[in-house]
Amino acid sequence: MSEAPSRSRLSTTTLLIAAGAVLGIAALVFGTAVVIGLTVPGVRAHFDSLIVAVLLVQSAGTLWALTFILRHRGHRLSDIGFARPSLRLFHLLWQIPTAVIVVILTQALVFAITGSDPVSESSTDSLAGNAGAAGAIVMFAAVAVITPSWEELFFRGLIFGYVRGRLGTTCAVVISAVIFALCHGVPILLPYMLALGLCLALLRVFHGNLWGSLGLHITINSTASLVLLQAVFA
Repeated sequence: MSEAPSRSRLSTTTLLIAAGAVLGIAALVFGTAVVIGLTVPGVRAHFDSLIVAVLLVQSAGTLWALTFILRHRGHRLSDIGFARPSLRLFHLLWQIPTAVIVVILTQALVFAITGSDPVSESSTDSLAGNAGAAGAIVMFAAVAVITPSWEELFFRGLIFGYVRGRLGTTCAVVISAVIFALCHGVPILLPYMLALGLCLALLRVFHGNLWGSLGLHITINSTASLVLLQAVFA
């Protein structure tokens, strides 16, 4: 599927401003949470609620900031990749299961080679159990919906679009996937995140917009985050 060219090519300044906003908001929100946790009496007793609030503010704030920056810099969201979806999205019925199998097999291979074991009980399990029903729902929305939205806008929209405009589609797929994996930072999960990043970027190319990659990203995050609701409502 051919993609209509953007009204204006993404500039280095736009990319740097967006990256600065992503890093700045994360540092500000999480830094503020640490200060509050260390200085405000009684906050430690409600640490789980604080973490939920931090995740929501960080994800929603980043999505808003990226949208504002793009519009202020003269770009429509449709220019970046949120163009009108088409019936081609029905291909996600086989693409999403295929991608899920690929990323799971990739991580399983890493575990087999390194001898590592998957973590059976993560910190999110206890966090969900302690946050209560409302907190678990808010956290699920932040992790499963809002975070994939801003990450697709940034990684498959801005970074992918910037690199493709200068080095071509193949480099855009690889570079955006590598940056995506590195930004998620857990060494043992780097192969998983790299495989996921490649799948997301390939969907970006196949569909000619961000809806395909967003669909896969929401599916992955939702599946991983269902434990948050299960821990509360089971």
